[in-house]
Amino acid sequence: MTGRPARRHPLVAFAAFFHLAGVLGTRPIVPLYASELGIGPAEIGVLVALFATLPLFLALRAGRWLDLRGSRSMLITCTIVAALGLALPELMPGRPGLYASQVVTGSASTLFILAAQRSVGALAAEAGARERNVAIFSLGVALASFAGPFPAGFIAETLGYGPSFLMLGGVTLASLLVAVRLPADRPDATPGVAPFPAGNPLRVLGYNPYMGRAFLISSLILMAKDIYVAYFPLHAASIGLSAGTIGVIIGLHNGGGVVMRVALLPLVECFGKNRVVVSSILLGGILFLALPMLDGIVLLTLASIGIGLALGLGQPLSISTTIALSPRDKLGEVLGVRLGFNRFTQAVVPLGFGGAVLVTGVAGVFAVVGAVLCVGATRLRIPDEHSR
Repeated sequence: MTGRPARRHPLVAFAAFFHLAGVLGTRPIVPLYASELGIGPAEIGVLVALFATLPLFLALRAGRWLDLRGSRSMLITCTIVAALGLALPELMPGRPGLYASQVVTGSASTLFILAAQRSVGALAAEAGARERNVAIFSLGVALASFAGPFPAGFIAETLGYGPSFLMLGGVTLASLLVAVRLPADRPDATPGVAPFPAGNPLRVLGYNPYMGRAFLISSLILMAKDIYVAYFPLHAASIGLSAGTIGVIIGLHNGGGVVMRVALLPLVECFGKNRVVVSSILLGGILFLALPMLDGIVLLTLASIGIGLALGLGQPLSISTTIALSPRDKLGEVLGVRLGFNRFTQAVVPLGFGGAVLVTGVAGVFAVVGAVLCVGATRLRIPDEHSR
């Protein structure tokens, strides 16, 4: 592979920070803006699902394209498209702009993440270096998930929802200044190998018996994070918290992920990857079960931070495990299938919970997610690096 790979992963982390700070900054204000437009809790589930629906069909082919063409051009293109998508609620006020924004931004951001993960994963074959690269990238993502939502509620209160989306789109566009500095990383062509191989994409699960578990860990965590971001603002607003306060709490929740990214490598070295993953998912499930019973701002904030701490560990470990289990020349394809699994979860689960919330209320949704995480934690053993 061409370029200077040893210096690439900090740039990818910086690019991911700016790109996702804008995109994730809009996540807590989407349900609040939707509620202002008269969209009910059930329809909010549809709205959240749209963010992931189109990428579900794009991820596999995009991963194979990355194996052939490299990541740089996709990172640049997706940054521009995502920024335009975030501007749509201001350019097209009302329901049409919000729905279109979810589809465009969700698609572009998903492909950006896929390209960034492949770029980072291709840098090192040695386990320790790979874990460090993924940890640096994940730290950039976690910092973005903290820095984006934290001020978003206050911006929305001050300027309105449309200008808030537009400003956050400008933050995403700033990623372009970093992405264009990335070296070209077009992989060497493999003779006799078709660029888009035919066959069932689920064959990637046969590359290693633990591959399916790595995918499932990621899907469970994203399910929990999406449900939290979609329905926590409604729960908090129902007890009288303002949009600004809700944004701060969600920012602190995401700040828990930042803390755990910093502590990731020491925890894995001390306790092993499997024990860290299982414990974090179990803790997240317990806190979700407790969330509906909490109505004070202090307890809600502490529970939200705890959920952020718990869920902040599983995602980077799922990425590094998937990379470790993948053939080097199929890395983009495997990450594409993994992302397809993730987006399937993100598309289907909100639709299901959007219907369930009519029966159970928001409290019931949190209870179901908590139960799923607790049960899942008992089924998700993955190998530590030395035992693979």
